[in-house]
Amino acid sequence: MGKRDLLKDSMKGGLNSLLSSTTPSYTEDKPAKVATEKETAVHCNFLINKSIHTRMKYLAIDKNMSLKDIVNEAMKEYLDKYEKK
Repeated sequence: MGKRDLLKDSMKGGLNSLLSSTTPSYTEDKPAKVATEKETAVHCNFLINKSIHTRMKYLAIDKNMSLKDIVNEAMKEYLDKYEKK
């Protein structure tokens, strides 16, 4: 086998075979998420204060949740409180 054939064989996997994840995958250590109803997600673009965003990010990390889940939970609680009035 020549150099050319060796190069072709090593490139068969494409770019994905050259790149690997730098973070370990811990599938067993993650806590199970509570089953929730699946709703259609909608993209929203809005501005919030940087301090609020930072606090929400740290809360999401602390609770092992995504920022999207934190925003959804906060907005649901706010709307539930507002609608009770």
